[in-house]
Amino acid sequence: MPWRNPPPPMRTSFIYRTFGAPRSTLEMLNRELPPRPPSSFRVAVSHVPVNPSDLIPITGAYAHRISLPAVAGYEGVGRVVEAPDGLSHMVGRRVLPLRGEGTWQTLVDCPAHH
Repeated sequence: MPWRNPPPPMRTSFIYRTFGAPRSTLEMLNRELPPRPPSSFRVAVSHVPVNPSDLIPITGAYAHRISLPAVAGYEGVGRVVEAPDGLSHMVGRRVLPLRGEGTWQTLVDCPAHH
């Protein structure tokens, strides 16, 4: 049998490619996981709320601030699964992955300084 590389790691995300009603605009997508930026935590997201502040941007109310496609969600909780050098003590800790890509996905990269 020929040598085969393992499949790339994946993450599942709720994304929107156009603005509109969340029920018809959101889609669940499995995407290849890019390398973690060196100064970021990688967080395995376990819980996310659904708030008006999460849904309103999907409708296009803030279209001037959002580049599409976008991952939905602004809040969530998860555990650090990868950390930058010098912050390995954070692996396994529960965090709020703020200021990264949207939180409605299984893995989020967020700046460690936040």
